[in-house]
Amino acid sequence: MHHSKLALIKSIGSQWVSVIYGAAVMFFLLIFLARKLGPSSLAIFLYIQTIASLFAILQDGGFQALLFREKVAPSEKTGITIDAIVSGYFGYISMTTLLGLAAVLLFPVAFKTGFLLAFCYFAFRCLTNLVSFLLKGQGSFKREALWRIQLNTIVALPVLLLIGFTTPTPEKVFLGFIIGQLLILATKNGRKIFSGSKITLPPWRLWKTCLSFVVIYGASMIYFRSSIVLLKHLQPDLALVGYYGAALQLLEGVIFLAAPVAHMAFRYMRLSWLNRKTFNERFGRILTGAAAAAFLLTTTGILFAPKFILLAYGKAYGPAADILPLLLFSLMFILPNLILTQGIIALNGERYYAVAASLCAVFNVGMNFFLIPQYLATGAAISTVATEALLTLLLGGWFILWRRTRMTAQGVCGKSEKDLDF
Repeated sequence: MHHSKLALIKSIGSQWVSVIYGAAVMFFLLIFLARKLGPSSLAIFLYIQTIASLFAILQDGGFQALLFREKVAPSEKTGITIDAIVSGYFGYISMTTLLGLAAVLLFPVAFKTGFLLAFCYFAFRCLTNLVSFLLKGQGSFKREALWRIQLNTIVALPVLLLIGFTTPTPEKVFLGFIIGQLLILATKNGRKIFSGSKITLPPWRLWKTCLSFVVIYGASMIYFRSSIVLLKHLQPDLALVGYYGAALQLLEGVIFLAAPVAHMAFRYMRLSWLNRKTFNERFGRILTGAAAAAFLLTTTGILFAPKFILLAYGKAYGPAADILPLLLFSLMFILPNLILTQGIIALNGERYYAVAASLCAVFNVGMNFFLIPQYLATGAAISTVATEALLTLLLGGWFILWRRTRMTAQGVCGKSEKDLDF
C-alpha cells in the first residue's frame, strides 16, 4: 500500500512538473505573440486557430479518446485491438487532412495560406498527442510527462525564432508550430508510434464507436470557442476580438493545468467501472476536490485578474481586464464538468454526453447571437458561463439517473456494465 501511494505521488508530481513547465512555456509564448502581433493580428491568428480547431476535431475523429479508454480497460463490445485502432488512425488522419487542404485550395477562403498551415499543424499535433494518450493509457505518467516537456520546448523554439527575427504574421506562427511538431516526431519516442503500425482505413465498427467522441469534441469546441468567430462577424471592432481572445487564452491556461489531473482521474475511475460501490467512492472524492479547487481559483482569479492582464499583456490589452473576471467565473462549472465528463466516458456513457454537448453548443450559439450585438464581449462571456452551467445540470442529471438505475437493477453485481447502455 505504501509503495502504491508513493508511486501515485511520483506520477502526480511528474505530471504537475510537466504541466507547470508547459503552461509557463505556452504563457510566455502567448504574451510574446500578443505583443509582437498586436490586437488586430492576434485576432486573425485566433480566428484561424478557432476554425482550424473545429476541423481538428474531424482530424482526430475520436480515436485518441477511444485509445485512452481501451488502453486502460478494454470494452469487449468494440472487438478491436489497440494496434488496429492506431493503424486506422494513421489512415484516417491522412485522408481527412488531404480533404481539408483540397477544400481550402478549391473554395474562396479568406486567409488561405494561414488555414493551409493550420490544418497541417493540427494533423501533426494529433500524432504527438497520440504518444501522450498511449503512455497515459498504460499508466506511464512519468514517461508521458517527460515527453510533454520535450514537446513544449521543441515546438516553441521555431515560433520564437520566426516571429522574433522576421516580420511577424499569423501564418509564420503556424509554420513555426509545424516545424516544431516535425522535430519532436523525428525523435526516438516520436518514431516509435510508427514502428510496426500500418496505414489502413478503419473498419465501420471503429468509425461507429468513435462517432460519439467526434460529436462530443466538436460540440465542446463550438460552445467554448464560437464566441471568437461570432465576435468577429457580429460587431465591427477587430481589436475587441483580440481582447476577448487574450482573456479566453488565460482561462484555457487554467483548464490546461487541470487536464492531466482529469486524465489521471479518468484512469482511476475506469479501473473500477464494473464495481459500482468503488466507482461511486472514487468519483465522489474527485468531484468534491474539483469543486473546492474551482471555488478557490475563481475567487482568487476575480480579485487579481485585472492587474494580471495589465502586467502580462501591457496597456494595449487594458479592455481585456474587464472581460477576464466574468470568464473566470465559469471555472465554478468547468472544473466539476471535467470530472463529470471523465466519469461518464469511463462508464461508456459517451452517447448521452454527445447529446448533452450538442444541446450546449446550440444553446451557446443562440445566446451569442442574442447577446453579442448588444453587450459585445461581455455578452460572449455571459454565454460561456451560462453554457457551462447548463452542461453541469445535464451531466449531473445523467449520474443521478445512473445511480438510481443501478440501485433498482436486479442482479447488477453479476451483470456486465457494458450491457447496460445509457
